[in-house]
Amino acid sequence: MELFASLSFFGGALFGGLGLLAYRAFGMPLRIGYRHVIGAICLAVWMAVFWHRPWQPLALLAISGAALWAVRRKYIPTWLAVVITMTPLLLVKTGASHLAAMLGLSFATFRAIDVLLFAPRNERISLLDYCIYVFFPLTLLAGPMYRWRNFQADLKRGYEGVSLNTWLSGLELIMVGVIQKFGLAELIWRYGLSTLDAHDYSFTGVALNASLYSAYLFFDFAGYSTMAIGIGMLFGFSLPINFRNPLATLNPQDFWRRWHISLSEWLRDVVFMPIYKALSKTAFFGRHRMAAQNIGIFATLLAMGVWNGLSLHYIVSGLMFGAYSVGHNLLVNAARTRPGLQATLARPVMRFAGRVFTLILAALALYVFSGRSPI
Repeated sequence: MELFASLSFFGGALFGGLGLLAYRAFGMPLRIGYRHVIGAICLAVWMAVFWHRPWQPLALLAISGAALWAVRRKYIPTWLAVVITMTPLLLVKTGASHLAAMLGLSFATFRAIDVLLFAPRNERISLLDYCIYVFFPLTLLAGPMYRWRNFQADLKRGYEGVSLNTWLSGLELIMVGVIQKFGLAELIWRYGLSTLDAHDYSFTGVALNASLYSAYLFFDFAGYSTMAIGIGMLFGFSLPINFRNPLATLNPQDFWRRWHISLSEWLRDVVFMPIYKALSKTAFFGRHRMAAQNIGIFATLLAMGVWNGLSLHYIVSGLMFGAYSVGHNLLVNAARTRPGLQATLARPVMRFAGRVFTLILAALALYVFSGRSPI
């Protein structure tokens, strides 16, 4: 079930957002707390989404909640709590069990881990807040990766976060997202990608499949994210931006500042930083910080590929993105000690070539990711 593919969902979101706006603007005699209003709205969505298997989100809630409870009372270490929380996702991804294969399992698991790792240990976490956050409807399927600290700030702001300006801005973003996802992405798919032979491995076939799939994925994914951000604004939530003009990317490192930004930043904090810090404490990597940095970068982008699944094309796409970023990091580091190389890379023609080369490499990795390549 795709939440943003139904007119009834749009109608409900607009109606609910308009109701909150009316209460905020006219001071209607409604004494229900903001958290409870949002909780009731989320419950209605959950009932529509999980009605056929309601035990799945309840099971994930029980597992992640128990891990959170145990680690906060220092019964288990944090790493074990993370493993316990990830167990349902790992079982599904490895094919060991599909009992927990619920809609939005990946992002719900990531949000539960975010609470484990980044919520202050002295912060009191209510069951209502935890449920709303972990199973937040707008980010359930494909993000953006909404951080616990930002969610808490939005909840504390309450009805104050709902205003005519934010409502109109949200409506504008929804319209942009609709154009991207249901207009441009649909056109690219219907009149471009679906007409191509996915098994044409000639130079022209690969070039067309790679470029059209990359464009399709961007408009489909960015449109989804933009609609989620817009609908969030109707209800007073500030979801993070997820895409920022990838065509303007300068290099592989800059690409991840523009593509799936929220998840790449989260993986930086959850994967890269712990690996880099742990390696840097050892004698060898303490003397070779660049090697520790490259291992962390490679592991982070491999994780970016693997979280989609353990199929070979997902793993290889992650390996490709990891190799790109490590190669770029080595080049930048080499330029720091070689003035001639630094001057060459700073030339406008080289900067332009770097942009084009990065986009080609990204399109090839996304082509592999698509499953249309021979891998």
